[in-house]
Amino acid sequence: MKKYLIFLAGLLTACSQTIDFKSFPKIDAHVHLETSDDAFIKIVEENNFKLLSLVTRAAPQTVVDEEFSYVKQLYDNHPGTVAFATTFTMDGFGEPDWEEKTIAWLRKSFEEGAIAVKVWKDIGMTFRNADSTFIMIDDPRFDPIFDFIESQNKTLVNHNGEPKNCWLPIDEMTVAGDRNYFTAHPQYHMYLHPEYPSYEELLAARDRMLMKHPNLRYVGCHLGSMEWSVDEQAKWLDKFPNYGLDMAERIVHFKVQDRDKVRNFIIKYQDQLLYGTDIGIKDKNLSGTSTERIQEVLQNIWLSDWEYFTTDHIMTQDDKVKEYQGLKLPENVLKKIYYENAMRVLPGLGVKH
Repeated sequence: MKKYLIFLAGLLTACSQTIDFKSFPKIDAHVHLETSDDAFIKIVEENNFKLLSLVTRAAPQTVVDEEFSYVKQLYDNHPGTVAFATTFTMDGFGEPDWEEKTIAWLRKSFEEGAIAVKVWKDIGMTFRNADSTFIMIDDPRFDPIFDFIESQNKTLVNHNGEPKNCWLPIDEMTVAGDRNYFTAHPQYHMYLHPEYPSYEELLAARDRMLMKHPNLRYVGCHLGSMEWSVDEQAKWLDKFPNYGLDMAERIVHFKVQDRDKVRNFIIKYQDQLLYGTDIGIKDKNLSGTSTERIQEVLQNIWLSDWEYFTTDHIMTQDDKVKEYQGLKLPENVLKKIYYENAMRVLPGLGVKH
């Protein structure tokens, strides 16, 4: 009986320490909203989330305008819940007026509420010079653009490169998500394209760009494409202590590494990590309603990630070939990665301009 009472007391203590998901303030700092159906916002707000939607890809200006119009409408109607990053087109890159036009577009975007600028992986992996060499992110023609972003107190959000799995054969990749993505997108499966820039070249170009712009506020998407090793992430964060990394679509890579090493890494670098998912709600591929889509996200992604970060439960998921254990991070660390860091490095979140 005495042992039972001790067990019961311990169970009640554990329950009392559970952190409530709904009441805890959270920011998903990496989503893609391309929908005119805003019914999903109610569920987002009920679960105490803010969203940063990223207009992405250096596509033709007509495509950028379309993506921008979706998120601008959501922002106008829900400024306390939705914030957004703009991007710029590569149309006309290298022509005499490209810089002037790009800065004018970014200025207009900031005036309309954008708090950041997204630069996608197509810079470094798609666009080429006239001599067929790849245009890399440290190209000096981008310097005035990054200088302007800094002068406007905005943040550069950068998806540079790809997971290291991208340079491996499909059957050697470490997680199912990468196997599925690169099977479906062979144009980005660099194992098939050895003539493209290497993994190391892409990350080196990023670092050279950052060293040219030491005061530029910067967030590296997808754990900076260093998702495969918390040791590599730690080296980079030590080298660039004022910059951050978002976790979007890369949390699974934590789960295939040593649990205690990952936990210690997150605790040590708690001021430089941002929660994000890379979820999309898009009219063009939305089956059902936006409410149904966000309910699916809530159930399958947000709550699963929450369990991973807040408990030490033994868990499984499709991307894993074995069970893994939750990290049970301290509450003060959770506050930083889920909310405080994003509010600091992305000024303007939740503010109507």
